[in-house]
Amino acid sequence: MKATSAPDIGLLLAGGMCLLPFLLPYHQQPVLSFYPEWLAVALGVAAAFVVLIHGGIRSDAALPLPALWLAAFALFLALRWLLGEQAYPAAALLATLYALYAVLMLQLGAQLVSRFGVERVAVVLAVFVLAGALANAAAGVIQFYGRPALFEDIIAELRGRRAYGNIAQSNLYTNYLALGQAALLLLWLRAPLRTSYAIAALALLVVASALSGARAAVLYAIWFAVSGAFTARFMDRPEAKRLQWGALGIAVALVAAHLLVPWVNSALQLGLAGEGTLERLQLTEPRPAVFLLALRIFADAPFFGVGMGEFPGAAFARGLDPSLTAIGEIWTSPHNLPLHLLAETGALGAILVLGALSIWAISLLQRDRAAASPALWWVAAAVGVELLHALIEYPLWSAHFLGLASLLVGASALPRTQGPRSAALVRTAGIAACAVLAVALALLLRDYLRLDLARAAGTRVTLAPPAQVQRDTETMHALRDGLLGPVAELWIFSGAPLDRSAPADKLSMGERVGRHWPANEIVVRRAAFLALDGKRERALTLLEDALRAFPQRRAATARLLEQAAAADPEKIAPLLALAARAGAGTRGKP
Repeated sequence: MKATSAPDIGLLLAGGMCLLPFLLPYHQQPVLSFYPEWLAVALGVAAAFVVLIHGGIRSDAALPLPALWLAAFALFLALRWLLGEQAYPAAALLATLYALYAVLMLQLGAQLVSRFGVERVAVVLAVFVLAGALANAAAGVIQFYGRPALFEDIIAELRGRRAYGNIAQSNLYTNYLALGQAALLLLWLRAPLRTSYAIAALALLVVASALSGARAAVLYAIWFAVSGAFTARFMDRPEAKRLQWGALGIAVALVAAHLLVPWVNSALQLGLAGEGTLERLQLTEPRPAVFLLALRIFADAPFFGVGMGEFPGAAFARGLDPSLTAIGEIWTSPHNLPLHLLAETGALGAILVLGALSIWAISLLQRDRAAASPALWWVAAAVGVELLHALIEYPLWSAHFLGLASLLVGASALPRTQGPRSAALVRTAGIAACAVLAVALALLLRDYLRLDLARAAGTRVTLAPPAQVQRDTETMHALRDGLLGPVAELWIFSGAPLDRSAPADKLSMGERVGRHWPANEIVVRRAAFLALDGKRERALTLLEDALRAFPQRRAATARLLEQAAAADPEKIAPLLALAARAGAGTRGKP
């Protein structure tokens, strides 16, 4: 392979990272987004490795300043992992790998721009993003109005009433379509794309977005219009007008589609009956309550947080209001990036991440004022979509969205120079990061395939042969010590027999799982195991918390306790009495 071809291959692999993971139609248990995330990291690491090995590190493309802040964040998370203070240190290690991946993508973006310029990099990535968005838009439309048998293997099955294409989550789907809409405008301005073709593509994208019913689309529309008008102020007049009016046109088309498409579907009885964006905008969600809960968690651990992946358990321990559990038993996040960072990583972690983003935003403004262009607008618009979404959801907790956003941040960060020694050091560190992530990818794929094959027979009563049950049980227990340990223990604990066998292991496992995934079933099982072990008061307290937080699950709670009563009716009787009184509208301990 010639050294001169390496950057081109790296750019194509980076483009593939922006396209291929978003097309995979397979989203199944035990981890719905495993394969898209795994593929995104694999492509990103491959792109970075090719550039680092064959292209080296250019002296005019030092590690971007935001990447240094994120590298410090990765070291902070690694320290938390080494201290082993969390229920699952593997969660801190996995978060460290995510942060390391983001740093690597920032460096890749900077290196690609140093070789090709921001214009070419932006256009190439926009082509890949637009291709993925159009494919997903078509998939979402087919999915919503009726998927023919011919497409069963290439278009995900629709579960629910909102389209989600092959991304399998309606809000992330709308996010990716918004990236495609911005990419379309860049290509219309820069590539020989006919206006008629651009209008047809935009129509498909906005109609598909409307079928998702995601309210965030309105925010993206406003963002496109505002950012387009702002960037146009610093550009030459003819091109500035096209950008400004093009961005405004996308915004108007997006809002119009979200208002009109549900009405047309209802009037003509097309597709599935569901809520339109306007109706969803009128709905109220208990976001203020979960925001306040996140602040309470932060107040209890202000410097270092409760640990990665432990927001759910901390939220339950501080008392989940029934209004929160009515729309989801588990709140894995406060649905706000700053609050999530404050709760799980404390002030130190939040300062490092938000500091990196602030530095990038300031440097982008400086570049915009000095040399504004449609390419820089597209990068800013795309990253802005991710950051806006991160204020109401958590897209950056998904590796394929994190990688795309980090790549664009690196491509638009203010260039920095470095000496030969620094370049060699950065190159060595980058190659080491690629090696670490490659090993992690191999281990994760191996463990995930083992988990997927063993989770049924290894944790549940099935008709499988005894030899297979024994083998799968051993596999599941071996997985407890790996990166997928939290997932493995969740399956083991939720399928553990409600009896008095192995009490110490069940109690310790239950405490760990409860901090990571405190669903009603998990909490009630913990209470039952505590009662069977003679810890009556702790069991009653835990059950009372579950009955208060999950009133809609009281029937399921009673069924679980009745199963546990078969092992020791006397010890489970107080729990059954408490559940019965809660069902009758009273609370209290016997």
